[in-house]
Formats: sequence, C-alpha cells, structure tokens
Amino acid sequence: MIIGVRPVEVVPVARKPKLLVRAVMPEEGRKLAQIARRSRQPVRMRRAVVVMASAQHQPVGFIAKLMQVSESYVRQVIHDFNKKGFDALDSKWRGQAGEDRSSDA
Repeated sequence: MIIGVRPVEVVPVARKPKLLVRAVMPEEGRKLAQIARRSRQPVRMRRAVVVMASAQHQPVGFIAKLMQVSESYVRQVIHDFNKKGFDALDSKWRGQAGEDRSSDA
C-alpha cells in the first residue's frame, strides 16, 4: 500500500424519482390528442404534447429533447396538469380565475 493514499469511498447518488403525469382516462387522451393536433394556441398545443408523452411513460429528459424545451419546463407542465387538469394547458397570461379585466378602463 502506498503511504498517504486513502481508499476511494463510494457514495451512492440518489436519482431523481421518475416524474409522470397522473393516469389519463381514454376520453382525456382523445381530448389531449385533439388539442395537440388542432389548437391554434402554440403554448396549449405544446403543453398537450408534453402531457401526452408523459402519459406514455416517456422520461422528462426525452420529452424535453423532443419538444426542444428545458427539463424544468416539462416538470412544471406535468406538475401543473396533475394539480389543475386541463386548465394547466392554458396560457398563464390570461389572468386569474374570477379576475375582471373590463374594470381596467
């Protein structure tokens, strides 16, 4: 043994748990596919594709590369869909529910 050299300590590295969207019912899957194909809103379309890919058990990294977005964006879309359902597909810039925009004038 060489003096002054310590043995290498192996430290387990925790992997991030696999993040998937909640179970999607068949009618929800059809609605997501319709949004992904026909939506005129690019943000809504992109989010629907992310949710569909996650429902097919695709990993976050793969979805991010496929959609050319960041992994954090994919995770946020999945978390939002799990929490809010289809409302999570809408753009956040629309305003909050119950907010009256007509009072701005």
